[in-house]
Amino acid sequence: MIRLARIFILCCAGAALGMAQNAANMPWWTSDVVQDLGLSPAQTQRIHQIVRGYRDRLFDARNNVQKAEAALEDLLNEPAVDPGAAKPVIDRLAAARANSTRVFTEMSLQLRGVLTIDQWRELRKRWADVKKTRKGDTQLPP
Repeated sequence: MIRLARIFILCCAGAALGMAQNAANMPWWTSDVVQDLGLSPAQTQRIHQIVRGYRDRLFDARNNVQKAEAALEDLLNEPAVDPGAAKPVIDRLAAARANSTRVFTEMSLQLRGVLTIDQWRELRKRWADVKKTRKGDTQLPP
């Protein structure tokens, strides 16, 4: 019983972390935050190229997370949860989330390279304001 409770708590914590990650990783390049940053046409074009280059990897990473979450949900909905069967599912979910974060972060690093330091600082300032505003929202964009 204690093991089942631990697994449930871990799953709830993992789900909360996954939702927080999604909110933090919203695509700034398609939001109003980029308005008036002074992006040149070449910068805008390069940002779109980078995003297009990562699109399939991002979709695959997100789909792998969703599949792993579904597998865990199926396991938790069983009449009796086997902790031994849960471990590989939890490991798969953790690996999928780690990969998703890695792909997004790699792309973000390339996007950062397109911006000047002043644009980067202004973007960070504006993005922090957006996250503060949205923290109280119940619905965040995907």
